[in-house]
Amino acid sequence: MPISEPETIASRVEECPGYKTTIHRQPGINAKSAINQVLNTPEILEMILAEMDMRTLLTSTQRVCRTWLNLISKSPSIQKALFFTPIKESEWGMDETTPNPLLAQTFPSFFPAKGRLKNYRFNFSDLAMTKDASTMARFVRDDASWRKMLVQQPPISDIGILHISHGMGGDSAGSSNIPADKKTQSGHDGLRMERLFELLLFSNQVQFFSYTKTRVYWSTENPISFDESYQNINDEFHRVISKFGLVFFTRKVVQCSHGMGNSPSTEELIRKEITTAYMEQGLDIDRRRKDIEESSGEIVGFRGSSLR
Repeated sequence: MPISEPETIASRVEECPGYKTTIHRQPGINAKSAINQVLNTPEILEMILAEMDMRTLLTSTQRVCRTWLNLISKSPSIQKALFFTPIKESEWGMDETTPNPLLAQTFPSFFPAKGRLKNYRFNFSDLAMTKDASTMARFVRDDASWRKMLVQQPPISDIGILHISHGMGGDSAGSSNIPADKKTQSGHDGLRMERLFELLLFSNQVQFFSYTKTRVYWSTENPISFDESYQNINDEFHRVISKFGLVFFTRKVVQCSHGMGNSPSTEELIRKEITTAYMEQGLDIDRRRKDIEESSGEIVGFRGSSLR
């Protein structure tokens, strides 16, 4: 039978769905006023919101009202849960790090995945932003929330870099690192998605041809499948990933004949579409490209050798 008036029946007992906890209603207090009282208590509301999934917190929850928006944006615990504020290793209390799950869904080529083949190559075509022009325009906005999100908690402070060139005389390699964005008083603020994304978008080391390979490796991958070259180069890869937790890797075969295989690939065309969308949004791609190239640390070069 439908209820035509607020439930105010004294001593009614109701079970809380999902928690199997009984709630005793007080005389004269209806369900609506009790809910309002809970939601108007900042400490309780903060605990409730902190248990929500990241996508809901970033989108619909912040549109409820200005009070909720302010609470989410100012709450240290929620900002850490959303990967906007770094978590100190002393606060973490776990041995393993956690890649940003929402970014991993949206930018799968940048993040580790189970069952990824050894010969996997980075690509732009599986990104959500490449769905259509309007989606890309929304994604590349300068104020898009993904740009500010940390890629991992606790955060990564530097990106390891390893480039390999294969020629007739064997392999040569160069390793270095690039800092994660700007520094704070306590050290690096942490690697945010904008930095990682634009590293692969603007780096001149990234090429999409049959004789090139680009990939992002994470120390959280299990197992890490890397056997690209001579023993000392493989050893250098493991040293770099152990130190930094993330490696931007490229490999290319030096071509004997100019012009071979240089027609633009699908990935290169998508890359061009993204840079065009950047320019249409008024973003300075020359400045961003220059920042990427000038931020790299000193490159340590060496030849491949099978000797340990």
